[in-house]
Amino acid sequence: MASIMKRGNTYSVRYNYKDHAGKPCKGWETFKTKAEAQERKITVEKELLDGTFLVPDAMTVEEMLYKWIPIQSSKHKWSPKTYTQSVAMVQNLIVPYIGKRKVQDLRTYDIEQFYATLSQTPCGQYVHGEKQELTENQKKRLLSSTSIHEVHTLLKTAFSYAVDWDLIHKSPTPREAPKINTEERTIWDERTMLAALQTIENPALHLAVHLSMILSLREGEILGLQPGDLDFDAADGRGTITVNKAMQRADKVALSKIDPSQIYHTFPDRREGSKSSLILKKTKTKKSNRVLYMTKPLKEELLAWLDKMKQDEQNAPEKYSNCGQLFRLPDGLPIAPDVLTKWYRQWRAEHPEFEKIVFHGLRHSSATYQLLQSGGDFKSVQGNTGHATATVLMDTYAHTQDRPRLELAEKIEADFYRQDAAGARPQPMENKMPVATKITGKMILEAIRQMDAEERRELTRVLFA
Repeated sequence: MASIMKRGNTYSVRYNYKDHAGKPCKGWETFKTKAEAQERKITVEKELLDGTFLVPDAMTVEEMLYKWIPIQSSKHKWSPKTYTQSVAMVQNLIVPYIGKRKVQDLRTYDIEQFYATLSQTPCGQYVHGEKQELTENQKKRLLSSTSIHEVHTLLKTAFSYAVDWDLIHKSPTPREAPKINTEERTIWDERTMLAALQTIENPALHLAVHLSMILSLREGEILGLQPGDLDFDAADGRGTITVNKAMQRADKVALSKIDPSQIYHTFPDRREGSKSSLILKKTKTKKSNRVLYMTKPLKEELLAWLDKMKQDEQNAPEKYSNCGQLFRLPDGLPIAPDVLTKWYRQWRAEHPEFEKIVFHGLRHSSATYQLLQSGGDFKSVQGNTGHATATVLMDTYAHTQDRPRLELAEKIEADFYRQDAAGARPQPMENKMPVATKITGKMILEAIRQMDAEERRELTRVLFA
């Protein structure tokens, strides 16, 4: 089945095999010593006999990834954003470093070294696969541990496909993913949220911020709302909001590659030659589809906003283009995410008295406030925030504001130092049932905050199994 031939000072192992298409092929491998060649001959014959022989393949990592992306995108119905981010990750964080390496030549050590290289790589070193000239200050801003972790996740999945395709026997990705150095998010407490809301004069921005603060809505979910999603008579007159769509600006190339069923509507381009389109798409996950309850002030503001839109249309009916969205410009066209972000940044610049947080930080602030108000009821809050699982919610928002901890310190101070320690003596242990201790929701939340991610996942598994 295999033979050894001496060629000068080297030895070649020759053998016959069939490629992936079943076509007969001849292979040979060269070794420096006869002992190495003999060992390889025995291995090749055994692999050919038991069907574990790895067909030689010159496919590179770059070729494999660009073959994998459309398959993965179609199989898991990627959103335009996910598709764009994945292609950018391959172009800028993987191909420049290991793209030309053969898939079959990669070992776990090589991937570990690759991660080490990324940890010392500046952000934006490559854009669209082209190396950039960075300033000295730009060179100091290195890739985050989160970015490297995302690269690992992508490679782990892609190499699992390579195993299924019989390119390799085993994935070279390390068993342990690169650790993420998480930083606690900056959030506002409820007093700050209310004070900030009261300073916003732009009516569209005010409503958007109000929705995010009260209902923990994502920016795209807010702009994806339509008047038909509002039911002011539901829940015994309280009113509900149905969330089942999201607005997003997407790259046109990505739109041409993804499953069209993910897109409900593509809005007309407002600029000729634009490389992106404003779209209305499905929400992030199935859990993101949810029904939320209005507060009375929010209900009043929504009604006032609908009246304003009617007035805008009546003022200039010939120029008004009803886009069908709840959030519209005075001419009826949709308010795009970048416009809302611009308004929010302008407001933030005008009010430096508030600690700076991005618009998405309002959602984090809202979720944390809801957890505190509910006494740590993760399952209920998950229903409002639309997180895929309670575990994700716990891992994301297990940090809490300082107020409950300050209150706890005050209670300890009020109780501990006022005890009568005079004459206190250690008492013998008695066989008595322990007295029940009242545990509040805030105490539970604080205990969860002290857990690491693995402990929180195990707690979620026990509670919500």
